[in-house]
Amino acid sequence: MNHAEKLKDIKNNPEQHKHRDLNGLTECAMIDGAVSIAIMQAHEGLFGHNGGVGCDVASGPCSCGSWH
Repeated sequence: MNHAEKLKDIKNNPEQHKHRDLNGLTECAMIDGAVSIAIMQAHEGLFGHNGGVGCDVASGPCSCGSWH
């Protein structure tokens, strides 16, 4: 999947992008051998919000600044 297709897939199928931890999120965000920050950011909020900031994982370090 290319960058645009991945972003569209996250938007259209968010339930398939609820990665349990940072490893799963990083693997999903890998495009052509590099991690895409835009794809990582597209995952924010899929696990809800903490203090108004979207959570991108359920376990470990999260984009909300907490450790779940």
